[in-house]
Amino acid sequence: MTLDEIRDKILNIADQTIKYAKDLNIPAAEAYVYNLSNTNLTDNKGKIDSRDGLTQGIGLRVAIGKQVGFASCTGFEKETIKSTLKHAHSIAIVSPENPMFNGFVAGTNVAKEGILDPEILHLDSDSMIETCNLMSQEIDLSDTRIVSDSYTVNFSFGGYAVSTTEDCLASSLITSYAANSYFVVTEAGDRKTAGDFVQGREIKSVEGISSNGLKKALNSLGSKAFGGSEVLPTVWEPRESAAFLGFSFINCVSGSSFVEKSNPWGEKLNQQVAVKELTLIDDGQELESEAGRAIDSEGSPKQTTTIIENGLLKTFLFDKMFGEAADQATTGNASRGGFFGGIPYENVPNVGPNKLLIKEVGKNLDQQIGEIDKGILITGTPIGLFTANQITGDFSITTNDAFLIEKGEVVHPLKNISIAGNYFETLNDIRTIGSDREVSGWPIDAPAITYNKHTISD
Repeated sequence: MTLDEIRDKILNIADQTIKYAKDLNIPAAEAYVYNLSNTNLTDNKGKIDSRDGLTQGIGLRVAIGKQVGFASCTGFEKETIKSTLKHAHSIAIVSPENPMFNGFVAGTNVAKEGILDPEILHLDSDSMIETCNLMSQEIDLSDTRIVSDSYTVNFSFGGYAVSTTEDCLASSLITSYAANSYFVVTEAGDRKTAGDFVQGREIKSVEGISSNGLKKALNSLGSKAFGGSEVLPTVWEPRESAAFLGFSFINCVSGSSFVEKSNPWGEKLNQQVAVKELTLIDDGQELESEAGRAIDSEGSPKQTTTIIENGLLKTFLFDKMFGEAADQATTGNASRGGFFGGIPYENVPNVGPNKLLIKEVGKNLDQQIGEIDKGILITGTPIGLFTANQITGDFSITTNDAFLIEKGEVVHPLKNISIAGNYFETLNDIRTIGSDREVSGWPIDAPAITYNKHTISD
């Protein structure tokens, strides 16, 4: 099946579903048709595990005025779709009115589609095994410090279509590719893990993934205890910087929590929430990102939205319903499944970021390290990022992937340390925003960033 055939298939199913709804005298309906093929292959020390999956189904919302019902079904059988429509309708009949609901997306308006790589549809297990072999050939497995090495290749293709009784009929397709290496190493009782990856919407070169990942793991051996508690600057590598900031931003930029008055930035529009060097953009039109789509998951065109500009909070992100509740237009940020995953067609739309991007400013990672008299370099994603207090911003996280910096030089790796502080204070206490933004695998990409002070302790 080609990408054009996939698009035609999901559009036809979405359109036919709305015709079924009209035949059943359902006053208003929305069909979200989802079809995604995924293949994952892992080579763990020569043991191959290959898995194929096909996720397809329809999420159906039915409205009677402001009463809304939702139901979903797996597959695209005619009778199943009709019975699911009836079920959603029966739920709407007994549901209380939602005062914020003012109908489904009307009309068809689409933005740019992201990059589509038709070659991904022709990948098979043999080509994936060959890619894993290429990664493994980069390293010397005779090194006795290597306890475990594994390599993974993953690709997917498909898309979704949205149709409504208000004459919306649109679709968006995706091709995605990822490859990664992962190592466990030990020496003199010290155990460390690390890896590297590439990902995007088209097939990527895997050159350097294994050598970089193993080098990172081996360089972390020989860790020493920090020895006490001290307030110090922290320097975060780009991917770790993204992970660290993801928690605070995903909650604080949400228009749904703004409308529901649970957003800690709810009273801060046009006020300073970060240093003036920080600009945060939500880019639903980044063509190389999975988030670069023609429409969001309720049929509105995606767009690029500046959320924070020079430290000032300019807007929140909205889907149709929450945008209208806030007297704003949608920003094309309806998503399904949520940050922690979930099958999209089994979920109603809610507000979620497309791809948050921190604008690059100045010095790269090495330059930032060179300016630190004494501090900590963070090289791995800490544990506990999502246990922070969403209201106060207080956090205490731990990591086994950190180094001591002294007089502008990385001195030695550290054993497990805790990092404590407050997200909101941290954003206003940034020393340097870097020039080296990387793809992170999170809903946010960031450059290396240095913060003036966090509490570091064993």
